[in-house]
Amino acid sequence: MKLTKIQWVTLVAILVYLIYEFIMIPGWEATLPESDPVIRADIFLIYPVLLILILISVFQFFRKK
Repeated sequence: MKLTKIQWVTLVAILVYLIYEFIMIPGWEATLPESDPVIRADIFLIYPVLLILILISVFQFFRKK
């Protein structure tokens, strides 16, 4: 099975997001004061982009068959 360019981009985007989420964010949250609420505005951009990429990739995958 050969992946399309969009499917490769989706895989890379998910991998980069996971690295960002599990390595970068805990370090950033540790620097905040305890009384400071954590407001993750970045997910309002990241989640829709990932969702669109995943939907396109799934559509392409099932369209090939």
